Amino acid sequence: MQGPKAERFVVLNLRLLAATFALVGILFLAVPSGVLDVVSDAGEWLGFDNRAPHTQEYLWLALAFAYMVVIAGICLLAQADVVRYRPLLLVLAAGKTASSLGSLAFFLIQEEVFIYLLNFLVDGFLALLALYLWMLAGRAGRPIEPG
Repeated sequence: MQGPKAERFVVLNLRLLAATFALVGILFLAVPSGVLDVVSDAGEWLGFDNRAPHTQEYLWLALAFAYMVVIAGICLLAQADVVRYRPLLLVLAAGKTASSLGSLAFFLIQEEVFIYLLNFLVDGFLALLALYLWMLAGRAGRPIEPG
């Protein structure tokens, strides 16, 4: 995929990601225990008996919400000019990689809680997607205009 087609694909995906990150951030903040319970229920269907621990540590919820706001913002800014803001996709990939590997560490070291495994897989996929979009943004074929 090259040129305008690649650019349109990147823009569409960044808009979808921004909307998804915003929605998930709102869910984290509004119904944190509900999110954990729904994912734990799904994990039980797959044979994971350990439920995600609930928290009363609202600092971590505030930080999780802030992270979702930042990555949604990265997506919105990058989609406005995928060539100019292409490096932000590497920042997105780094954040998602850190989240993915952190979740894997909790899954392996702490206890086998399904949400940790799920976050490892989802954020790992999103990190790879961000790298793919970064590559496609490089194929958009437009020179960067001087600032």
